[in-house]
Amino acid sequence: MTVKKALKLLDFLIDYETRMHTAMSDPVKSWNVGDDSIGKLAKTLSDCHKDNIQVLNIIKKELIPNCKHPKKMRDRDPDGVWYCMNCNKDL
Repeated sequence: MTVKKALKLLDFLIDYETRMHTAMSDPVKSWNVGDDSIGKLAKTLSDCHKDNIQVLNIIKKELIPNCKHPKKMRDRDPDGVWYCMNCNKDL
């Protein structure tokens, strides 16, 4: 798996977790009305999704190195697209 594909998957998962966090914490939804056990469960699930977002962002940050893309580390792939051999990112 290339870094580009891994970043796409992470972006998809971050988007999914964000939507789930927003849905679970929406005060208008029926499960958040009142002070019963379902509301507490929804809050717990919302907090879990929020934690997952933080973990996925940390993983994404580790995959994207702080690279200056020096000229000696640039090359072309078979399709003619320039990329950095140091961080494997398209230029």
